[in-house]
Parts: sequence; C-alpha cells; structure tokens
Amino acid sequence: MPRRHSAVSAATPLVLSFCLTLPVNAADPRAPAGQPAVPTDQAASLKLGDVLVKGQRKNYEGSREVDREQIERMPAGNGDITSLLRTNPAVQFDNSQLSSKTPGEISPASISINGQPHWQNLFTLDGMGMNNDLDPGNTANNASELPGRSQGLAVDTDLLESITVHDSNVPASFGGFNGGVVDARTRDPKRELSGKLSLQMSRSQWTEYHLDENDPELDEFEAAFGTGNQPEFDKLITRATLEGYLTDNVGLLGSFSRKQSTIPTRVFGLSHDTPEANRRQDRELQIDNYFLKAVWDINPELRVSGSLTHAPEEDRGFGSNALHSYRVTQAGGQALNLTLDWKSPVGLISQKLSWSDQHNARDSEADYMRIWRPSTSKNWSSSNVASEGGMGDIEQSQRGLAYQADIHWHPMQTGPISHRLHTGIALKHDAVGFERRAPYFSNSLASLKPTDYCAANDPWCAVGETINGWPGQYMTQYSLLEAGEVEFSTRQWALYLEDDMRYRRLSLRPGIRVDSDNYMDQTTISPRFAAELDVLGNGSTLVTAGANRYYGRNLYTYRLRESLEQMQVSYSREDQNAPWVAGERAPAGSKFSQLDIPYNDEVSLALSHIRWGTRFTLKYVERKARDQVSRAWGSQIGQPSEAPDQLKPNYYTYYNGGQSDSEIWSLTVSPMLPLHLGSSWTTFDLALDWSDINSSGLNDYTSSIGLLWVDDPLIMYDGSAMRYSERPADNYNRPWTVRLATTTVIPEWNLAWTNFFRHRSGYRRVAQTGQFVEYQGQLLREWLEQDYGSTLTWDTRISWEKPFTRKQAAFVNLDVTNLLNKRIASTADKNSTGYEVGRQFMVEVGYRF
Repeated sequence: MPRRHSAVSAATPLVLSFCLTLPVNAADPRAPAGQPAVPTDQAASLKLGDVLVKGQRKNYEGSREVDREQIERMPAGNGDITSLLRTNPAVQFDNSQLSSKTPGEISPASISINGQPHWQNLFTLDGMGMNNDLDPGNTANNASELPGRSQGLAVDTDLLESITVHDSNVPASFGGFNGGVVDARTRDPKRELSGKLSLQMSRSQWTEYHLDENDPELDEFEAAFGTGNQPEFDKLITRATLEGYLTDNVGLLGSFSRKQSTIPTRVFGLSHDTPEANRRQDRELQIDNYFLKAVWDINPELRVSGSLTHAPEEDRGFGSNALHSYRVTQAGGQALNLTLDWKSPVGLISQKLSWSDQHNARDSEADYMRIWRPSTSKNWSSSNVASEGGMGDIEQSQRGLAYQADIHWHPMQTGPISHRLHTGIALKHDAVGFERRAPYFSNSLASLKPTDYCAANDPWCAVGETINGWPGQYMTQYSLLEAGEVEFSTRQWALYLEDDMRYRRLSLRPGIRVDSDNYMDQTTISPRFAAELDVLGNGSTLVTAGANRYYGRNLYTYRLRESLEQMQVSYSREDQNAPWVAGERAPAGSKFSQLDIPYNDEVSLALSHIRWGTRFTLKYVERKARDQVSRAWGSQIGQPSEAPDQLKPNYYTYYNGGQSDSEIWSLTVSPMLPLHLGSSWTTFDLALDWSDINSSGLNDYTSSIGLLWVDDPLIMYDGSAMRYSERPADNYNRPWTVRLATTTVIPEWNLAWTNFFRHRSGYRRVAQTGQFVEYQGQLLREWLEQDYGSTLTWDTRISWEKPFTRKQAAFVNLDVTNLLNKRIASTADKNSTGYEVGRQFMVEVGYRF
C-alpha cells in the first residue's frame, strides 16, 4: 500500500522501523512531482529509517495537523501560518480579513479558535512561545498607541515541517490561552546538499475588486485615500534556502524570505484640492525572515538542535490629511531556540531554552502635530483645517527568557493498567518597556489667535492671510507628551503532570497544570482530563470525552496605559511674546488593577469510526468563557475616582466583566488511503462545522463599554427577548461551514492540483435599530440580524515541475483564490456593504536542487 505516516505515537521514546510494501500497479503518492513513480510491473519495498517518536500516545481528538505536503500544495496566500488553517473546522477568521478594499496587505490573518478572542491563542515555534503580549488586540496608531497582533513573529511557512492546532483536550504542557494552541515546527536540514530559489508575485491587475456602488466612500477608495483603500498594489515574495549535512551527524539549514507590497496612496482626502494634496505617495510593506537552524546528533541517545530567527516587519507610509506625516511602523523581532533531547534510562528528557526580543515601534518624520487654519503660507489644504506633522517616535518592547523541561517517562505497569507519565516545568522572565524617544507636541484649532507678525524661530506662528481673513495666526496652547520610559518585568512559572493510562480498551489521561506569575499575583490550577474507549477493541470505533480548564494570557497594556497617561502636560501663553507656562500635570486617565485571569471551561465528546477505508469523526465542544477582560469607566463599575486631581473623574480601568458561551459541532471525513486512477492519485479531506457563539460584548478590551451594558440588560433580538450576553457574536462567527480540500497528483506529468472549497453561511450584520420595543411592561432596545446569504469559494493551486536531473528541477505554482469570482459580503453598516476580494492570481517560479 502507499507509504503513509504512522498514526501511532508514544509518550516515551520509541525507535520504530517500518517496512511497507507497495502492491503491484500502485504508485507512491508521496513521491514529489517530477520524481519517478514506483515501478508498476513489480512489487517494491520501502524502508523508513529509525524514527524517534515523542509526545502523547494519542491526541484524544483534540488536534489537527497541516503537514509539510499540505503546506507545499495548499494555495499559499501570503505564506503566513494562520492562512493555512482554513481547513480546520475549529478556526474562524475576521470578517474583514479578505476585504476587497485591502488586498495589498501581507500581515498574518487573525483567527478565533472555538469562538474565543483572537488575542487569546498561544503561538509556539518549536515548542516555545512566540506571542506578542504588549497590546495584541489594538488597531489604533496614535500618539501613545501602536497596532498589535498576537502572533509575534510572522514566520514564513516555507520554513515549517508542520502546523498543529490543539483546539480541545489540550495537553497540560500547554498553558496561557483561552482559544487554542497553534504549534509550528520548523524543518530539519535534509541529508544531501539542497537548495531552492523562488519568486512569487501578485498584482492589482490580476485581482477582481467587488465594491458597493452605493458606498458613500467609493470615491475615496478609487483615489486610494488612506491605508484602508488599496485599488492598486504590487506584491513580491522572494525566497532562498540552502541546507545539508556538514558531517555525518551535523546538519545546517539557512533560509531567507522577503515579502513586499507597494501600495500607491493619497494622503489627503478628496475635500483637499491643492497640488500638494493631490500628490500620490507609496505605502511600502515589508516582512523579512532570516532563519538558521543546526542539528547535532551527538550519539543515538543525545541530540542538540538550535535555531535563530530574525523576522522584522515594516510599514512605511503616511498619516491621513497631514503634511510631513511620513512614518515607519515596525513590528516583529528575533528569537533563539535551543533544544537538548536525551533518551535517558528513565525516559526521554527534553530541555528547551529560548530568548526572544519583540517590539512594536514607530519612527515619525515629525514629533509634533500642528493644526492651522489654511492660509497663503499653509496652502496644502482646501478645507477648514491644515494639519502638519506626525505622531512622534515611540517603542514598545518585550524581551523574554524562557526554559522548559519535559520528561516522557518510560511505560510502567501497575497491575493490569499501563502508565505513560509526562511531567514538566516551565519558567519565563519578561522585561517590558515603553519609550517615547522625544517629546511630542500638539495643539487644537481653538488655540489659534490672529497676528500680523511672527517672532524669529517661533514654530507655533505663521504669517499669511487665513481663510477667515486673519493676516497671520499663532497658537496660545499646546499639549506636551513628555519623553520618557516605562519599564517593568514579570516572572512566570508552571508545573504540569499527566498520566496517559490504558486498561484494556479504555484509555484515560488525567492531568493538572499549575501556573503562577507576579504580574497579576495569582496562582491558577487547570485540571485536564480526556478519555477514550475503543468500542470494538480493534481501533475502528472510538468514543472520546474530555473536561478541561484553560487559563488565558495577561496583556501588558493593562499596566502600561496607567503610566502613559501621566506623561501629559499642557502649556499656554498670554500672547505671542509671552513665555510658555506649564500648567498642572494632567491627572491619570487610566488605572491599573490586578485582575482575575480569564478562563475557559470545556466539555467535549467525539465519536470516530472507520468504514470503507475512511475515518468519520463527529465531535462536539462546549466552551464557557468567564472573567474575560473588558475596559470601562470606573464610575460604570462602582469604582469612581476619589481624587480627581490625580485620577480623572471619567478615568477608565480594566475589569473581568466579559463572558461568552460557545457550542461547536464538527464532522470530518478523511479517507485513509488515496484514490488511484491510472498512475494518478487523489486525496481529499471533508469537514463540516456548526457553531453557536454568544458573547456579552464586554470582552473587547480595546474599547470602553457603555454603562447600559454593564448589568447585561434584556434586549429584543429578532423578535425574541434575551439578555445582551446571549446575542450572537458579530465577528469570527459564521454559524456553519463546509470545507473540502482535494489534491490530485499525476507523477508522469510532474503535476499536482490542489483545490479548496469552502461553503459558508452568510455574513450576519447584528446591529441596534435605535428603536424600543415593549415587552412585559418595559421598553427594550431592539436588535435585528441581517443575513447576506451563504457563499461558496473555490481556491486552487496548480504545481508543475520540469526536472533537469534526478535532483534538479524548475517549478511553477499558480494560485487562484475565489476562482468563481463570487461576490461575498463581509461587513456592513447602514450606509454600505463591504465585500471580500474577487478572483485573484498569484504566480511563483523557482528552481530547486
């Protein structure tokens, strides 16, 4: 039969030797395109080398893997990790991720796992965390804030051997998440000297845009105003890899990739009609990956591996409606991972040490924002305001040192029960910082007064007739955000224990994880339990159940915001010749309070059955999320300011006011062997899911809630009275999806064809009508749901190789997303509807040896 990966794994190190025989007239479905197929006129034996298997004996229906073959053959998109998770029924994407207005973006997509916030997933690289916890849910880019993202390093998928998503029954070795775990594993070097060079390209000319003709902002889109309108773009991805073994036991892999997108933009809105305002500027996006990995097999029992990743990101563009507003926004960073695996007398001992340095920063052309009335000297604006300047220079950093040690103990027996213990410890230290590198100045339009002259070197004064008839203008007030730093450090530790037990046809995996940190000064205990019954004793029918608790992540923005609010001072002067006088320091507008750690309680049940050479799996997951972090005014939650001179009366704080309830049903159909037709073979994977996700709306920590919703009032939703917390979530929530992935390989043509079909329930607009409805003697606010209909998308990739020798080949990959060019609604408001991007082409050409 065709060669397949073994489905068996063990909690202790096993050395397995496989000898699989291909029957007559069978081709090897794993043979790369361009390589000779297994001869069809005789049987052939394939022997795999020794394989070290470590980890849990089974995943208890809690994990799905995207292996190297799938990574290479799925439509690649921008080559980011999360875009490859579209086949996973537990994963949902941001409604605006594929917006037809922003197809030039290259950042990784944000995902929700089992209905949980996108910033509450754990991302790991070779088993060590790579989350950015500075402010991952923020989208603002202003004087004190930068946009954030949970996945700290935008790792290119060409580096990866596999991506595993743990969405339920997650082992106790993983902590710090509410949603799920995305575990990316990098490739080991190949034995023989090998390499690859490739270029991948997409352009706006190869893209179909779907837009709402009634959109009042359509003219701004066509003019490319701001960062959210991209009618033109050019993307180019460059990749290069060299790998091989330097000696019999030392291997090295080096890789480089660069993703670039150039987007022409208009800095000023269409209300500005001057030569300066009508100019176009280029916004340039760039993500680099420099990667080096070494492996050293010291002896059969000892292996050392290490990797160094440098993954900087830059967004070079302009602020809106302002002169001298050029800025470079940076993200990403670097990480060093070291791993020592020892097959000791007691079991496999794995030790990992990692260092990371992640940052979000902005370098601005100007450290001021000056707002003028348009005049003969301030003549770039034809509206009532002429602005110049940027948002200043700031940097946020997160530097971490982490250590993790695991022992996968050898099996032991207690009577008729076998045990495979897994124990571990994790330690982490983070140094967190915010720095405003120079003072930042800004004023309001109300601070302007007329003048007919300016003192020398006064940047707050300008001569020139204004639109309201002044001979000149000067400013009497400005606000100063002081240069300065905020620094603190956190320490975390975790202990975990699991016992994977088996008694006849029953397997049990009780476990526990204990986490503690000095940031929230709390210790949490997470019980984990999974069970599996082999109904017939032959592995064909399995019933799996689980009950687990997952504690989430702490975000550093909760504490940073309090210190930043205290860096503001206002200055004023009586007239142009008077000195600037500092006023009282502004009271803090934010207060940090130690919070409870948000958590999820999970119950799962699954039935798996093999029939007709196919595995059918029906799975149910229920999540109850509690103590989710929200932001509110202190007065809204019974914590008014008691010292207005130190804390603003309308200060905000964070509290544990949010909750959500999720139910997810899924059915997956996975043939265990490919379908052969002549010399070709085809695999497919079918997944159906249905979800019911209700959210209080209080779990968005980036925006303040209204007082009305703190008490979770009754509302009228589509004719039914319910609590506000019972309404459906308005994002990351398509109620049902059908996903089908197929791959057909024709070895004699050196051709592979992959298709991904996704049929989703339509986008639902959930919004207030502004009306009240009477219900049992009280007036309830009315909410309505607008359904935009189900949608079908078809993405495809055609891969072709031209071999020159047995080890060398040129290749071409053609990706087409939304092949049918469907018009798919993704967002809506009362004025217009947003749509996903239409048919889009991406071409990759390269050479491998």
